[in-house]
Amino acid sequence: MADETDTAGARAHAAGSPEALRELFDLAELEPVSLTRFARVHRGRTDGGESVVVKVTDRRAEAMARWTRALATRGIPVVSPVRGPREHAGEHWVVYPYIEGEVYAGRSGQIRSAGDLLGRLHASDAPTAGLGEYGHPGTRRAEVDKDLMGLREVFDAKLAPDAARQARAIVTTLAERWWSRSWPLLKERDEELPRCGVSSDFKASNLVFASLGPVLIDPDNGGVEPRLFDLAEALVLFHYESPGGPARMMAPYEWRTFVAAYSEHVSLTPAERELWPAAIDHLWWEEGTWVLADNDDAAWADPVQGGYLRSLALWDPERYGLPAEAA
Repeated sequence: MADETDTAGARAHAAGSPEALRELFDLAELEPVSLTRFARVHRGRTDGGESVVVKVTDRRAEAMARWTRALATRGIPVVSPVRGPREHAGEHWVVYPYIEGEVYAGRSGQIRSAGDLLGRLHASDAPTAGLGEYGHPGTRRAEVDKDLMGLREVFDAKLAPDAARQARAIVTTLAERWWSRSWPLLKERDEELPRCGVSSDFKASNLVFASLGPVLIDPDNGGVEPRLFDLAEALVLFHYESPGGPARMMAPYEWRTFVAAYSEHVSLTPAERELWPAAIDHLWWEEGTWVLADNDDAAWADPVQGGYLRSLALWDPERYGLPAEAA
């Protein structure tokens, strides 16, 4: 920590200010304001005039860089570092190319191409050495009960009375089912679930739709995980933090488009198909309820983000199945 006698400017410089990062990566320019309120992502320009972004990456930065570069050489459209990664002020930073294109707008073609990209990513043989390995959480029942209490308070504060009652019933049923059945089953059959390199954050806001198709612009949460979990997480979170998208979760017909395109590249195993409902419960509880609890008043009041959150609170996953197996 900087000494209290340091100037404010020096403290900001040490903590990874845009000016410090510009100097670190020898850039001609770096914008002081982040491109998004959800993360620290600063647009810049090299001395040669190339547009880039500087952002925080995973602590396994070198492994992440090797993985994304390997994906790129295999034709998977994902950003890979043009400079870095480098450690600064206790964090790892990287420079990616700035990708020109459209943001997600909920069009059917965008949904299909996103599912296609996730399938290609999961089917890739890019080496994953050094990436983090998925491990099941060490959750205790008391933590589940505490989370439930917090969620009920959120629903009472953010939803109309009838909707709040419905949301409380939904999340209470989910918690009991996850704790007593879905999560134990997934742990028991963990070895039956194929693992691969995943971004572990595959959602619309992390894609830019360029002229040749979507590009994954934020792979930095990546690791080696059951691909079924990554698919379920995409279902739960695809419209999260997506200002240009619909103010709701993915609709069943949109999911069918997405997963059909995914399935052109990945043939899920019988075990994965059997465990799909449990995987939905797992990611709905682990990620979806965290989203509901974590968002502030401004997010709930936002027409798009708030719409997504209300949709998630009242979600029924019954119609979000997998395509029939090929004959």
